[in-house]
Amino acid sequence: MANPIAVLVEDDPQQAEISEGVLETAGFSVRSFNSIAPARVYLSTSTDLIDLFVLDRRLPVKEGEPATDEFGDELLKEVRSNHPDSRLIVFTGFATVRHIQESLQGGGQLPAQDSQPIDRVTVLEKDQSLEFKEHVVQFRRLLQSLDDIEIITPSGSDPLNELDKRVLRRLAFDYRGVSIVVASLAGGLTEASVWRCEINRSEGRVATVVAKRVKSPGSPGGLAELLPRAKTTATVRTLSGLMAGGYINVLQIAGESPYPLMEIIAEQPAQAVELARPVWDALHGVVAQRRTLTVAELCEPLIAWERLSGLIGAYGISVPAGSLTVTTHVGPRHGDLHPGNVLIDNGQAVLIDFDSEAFAAGALDPITMLISTLVHPASPIRGAAWPVVSEIESAFATGDFGQGHPCELWFRGVQDWISECRTTEREYWALVLAYAGRQLRYQDVLDDREIVERVVAIAKRAAEALANS
Repeated sequence: MANPIAVLVEDDPQQAEISEGVLETAGFSVRSFNSIAPARVYLSTSTDLIDLFVLDRRLPVKEGEPATDEFGDELLKEVRSNHPDSRLIVFTGFATVRHIQESLQGGGQLPAQDSQPIDRVTVLEKDQSLEFKEHVVQFRRLLQSLDDIEIITPSGSDPLNELDKRVLRRLAFDYRGVSIVVASLAGGLTEASVWRCEINRSEGRVATVVAKRVKSPGSPGGLAELLPRAKTTATVRTLSGLMAGGYINVLQIAGESPYPLMEIIAEQPAQAVELARPVWDALHGVVAQRRTLTVAELCEPLIAWERLSGLIGAYGISVPAGSLTVTTHVGPRHGDLHPGNVLIDNGQAVLIDFDSEAFAAGALDPITMLISTLVHPASPIRGAAWPVVSEIESAFATGDFGQGHPCELWFRGVQDWISECRTTEREYWALVLAYAGRQLRYQDVLDDREIVERVVAIAKRAAEALANS
C-alpha cells in the first residue's frame, strides 16, 4: 500500500530538510518544492490524492526571487479552495493574531473516533519543531486507521482506484468498521460511483447501505422530497473529509440484495417495465407548470446550445436556431434517469442519485431513460449489433422501434411513458437532439465507433425533425 502524499513548499533549505525528514519518518511520500510556481504546476496537473500540505508563509514565486508573505498567503488560499478537506500546516516566522485568524477561518475539522477531532488548518512558528512532529504523527495515525480497513470486492470485478478506496474506507470508518464488502452498482452520467456496502466490525455486520460519491452535499427539498417515500431512497447521512473534497451520500435500503434495474432489462424486459412503472408514474405525477421557452432554454439542463452545435456540427449535422419557441411542462426532474439509477430494493423500484436534479421539461426523464439504454457503459444492450443506423432512421420515436428485438417490450414500455409525458413534437425532438449530442463529449462513447454511429444517427434524425417542426 502506497504511503499517503504530503506536499511541502519551503524555500529555506535547512527548514525544508528538517520538515521533509519528519514527514518521511512518519510515513509520508513527500513532493517538495522551494517556490510557488513549480508547486502550482504540480497541483494543476497531478491526479494524486494529496492528504497533507506543509506550507511556508513567506515564499518566492520562483527560485531566487524575493519571498513575501503575500505570495505565501495566495498559495494558502488556493490550496484551501482546491483541496478543501486536506490537512494544512502553515509555518510562519511572524505569526500575528490576524494571520492566525485568517488562516483558521472556516478551516473546520477532520474526522476522528476515539480522540479529539483534528483541526484541518494549523499555524506554527518556525521554532515549533516538536509541535510540528506531533501534528504530523497524529495525522498519519488517522490515515493509517483508514488504511487498516479491509475492502472486499467480488471476484472478477474491476479494480478500485485510490480515491474510491479512500471513499469506501471513509464510509466504514464512520461506522467504526474494520472491513467493508463492496458491490458496484451502475453510476450516472457524472461517472460517479455507486456501491452496495456491507460494513462489519470485529463482532459482525453493523450496516448495509448504498453509498453514492457526489461532488456536493446537496440541499434539503427538491424532487426527492416531492416523491412518495416508497419511490425514493432516503439519504440518511452525508460524509466529507479526506476524500479529495468530495462527499458520500449514504442511502438507506430495506432489502439484503438490491440491484439496479439495468441488470434485468436484457433478460426480463417485461418485468423491468413492470418494476419501473410505479416510479415513472410517481415522476409523471409531480406538479409542473405549462411554459413557453426557447429550445436553447429547454435543453439547458442537458447542454448549452452553442456547445451542442459544436459537438454535432463536427459530424455534418446542422443545428436549428436555439431561438425556436417550444411549449412544455416544467417541474422538478431527476436529470440523469437511466436504468442504473433505479434500484430494485426488496422487490420495489426506488430512485437514487439526485446529483443532476433539474427544473426541466416533463419529457426529459423518459427520453434519457430511452437513449441511455443504448449508450450507457453499464447497459447490457450497448455493444450489440442492434440498432443499425437504418432502423434509427426509419423507426426511432415510433412504436416500431425495437420490434423483434429481445428487449422489444422494454422499448415499447419506455415509448409509452414518453408519450404520456411529452407536450409537443418540438419539445420531444429538441430534447432528443440535446441528449444525443451530449453523448459525444464522453470518452467511452467516442472510443466505440458503433455507439458513435448510433448517436449521430439519432442526432441527425432529431435535428431534421426539429427543423421541420
